[in-house]
Amino acid sequence: MNTFFKYQWLVLLVVLEGAACKKQLDIKPASTLQVPVTAADFQAVMDDTNIFSQVWPYAPTAGADEGFVTEATWSAAAITSRNAYIWDRNVFNDLPRNDWSLSYTTVFYANVVLEGTTRYGQPTAEWQNIRGQASFFRAYAYYQLAQEFCRPYDEQASKTDPGIVLRAGSDLHAASSRSTVAQTYQQIIRDLSLAVRLLPAAVLTKTRPGKAAAYAMLARTCLVMAQYDRAALYADSSLQLNAGLTDYNQVVAAAGPPFKRFNPEVVFHTIMVPVAMLLPGKYMVDTALYGSYEGNDLRRTLFFKAVKGTSYVSFNGSYDGTASLFNGLATDEMYLVRAEGNARTGHMPEALSDLNLLRKNRYQAATYVPLASADAGQVLGWILAERRKELLLRGLRWSDLRRLNKEPAEARTLVKVVGAQRYELPPGDPRYVWPIPQEVIANTGIAQN
Repeated sequence: MNTFFKYQWLVLLVVLEGAACKKQLDIKPASTLQVPVTAADFQAVMDDTNIFSQVWPYAPTAGADEGFVTEATWSAAAITSRNAYIWDRNVFNDLPRNDWSLSYTTVFYANVVLEGTTRYGQPTAEWQNIRGQASFFRAYAYYQLAQEFCRPYDEQASKTDPGIVLRAGSDLHAASSRSTVAQTYQQIIRDLSLAVRLLPAAVLTKTRPGKAAAYAMLARTCLVMAQYDRAALYADSSLQLNAGLTDYNQVVAAAGPPFKRFNPEVVFHTIMVPVAMLLPGKYMVDTALYGSYEGNDLRRTLFFKAVKGTSYVSFNGSYDGTASLFNGLATDEMYLVRAEGNARTGHMPEALSDLNLLRKNRYQAATYVPLASADAGQVLGWILAERRKELLLRGLRWSDLRRLNKEPAEARTLVKVVGAQRYELPPGDPRYVWPIPQEVIANTGIAQN
């Protein structure tokens, strides 16, 4: 929806890279433009899918280990695409719209709505819902920023590690300063906790977050914080509201993605902004990863399609129902979060129950055999392997690499080969934290990573 563009304070959205670029703040709004004051006005803002339903985990997706591109594709790509793929530090500087700026655009809009609901709102369910949506979207943007521009969460180091810029309001003149990683995650959890209280259980459309989505984001957040008991509890709370799983035995393979947008597993819908280098036919799925899908695993047929003229496959399983990559929240992720949380806290029967339920809906019915083991390490290994196969190209792999690199059994060195050049990213490398765009550093004076 483009309803939002009639409002006078949109003219103030001249933020460059999401920071207060003060030289552009002299633009005056037209006096004839309408100021939002009603609940319908603010809901129209929240329903602008151009702002709230498109995210850009661009560098992490290109930098992860889910696939590869040919030398010809890499050479033809834009500077940021090429450099993100090989973990070079010169990224984002050729793009006015990037991982930093788009997330802070979301934060700006969310803050405007939060301020508006405080000023004009009434103690009704409709106004509470709008405020809950804004709180959720701010947390959603902060979470994405933390995965790219902060070090992986560590309980002790987080108290001093540099975090992101936390914006309490929409004032473009406010000075920019970096919080700590601890403060960043505290704010994410505060926003999501408020969203849980204010959002309804049922939503009119899956581009609006509801209570299940807020619980799911709390589960995802606690997982990367290694707070596994809380991750499992929040995932359970989300699944209590929406536990549907699609039986892939009932899904028909097609030339295009076989899954429908807003299918029953989708709890909250967002997509990644399309990037040429990551489109099907250009971005090939890692051969070892593809080989890990067993012959009776229906995802082997439904998730992939052959790339013409090669022996490789591209991903074809987006829950957006198009070539655009779905990276919202879905029940399959929540089953895996709950399973991992239970496995890591000693609740093996519960962990295996969730793992087998998911797999039962992914394998040919006549050949499926449930997994069974009393070995905690083996069960956890199964869950992590299933997570990699099930959540392919949802923008989650980079966060998984960051957190799992702390565990010797799971740590891995990433390797990219372009022509004759070999590039490596070892566990714990500083390049797991992306540099802030140089223009942001110049405009705000905040510390670079």
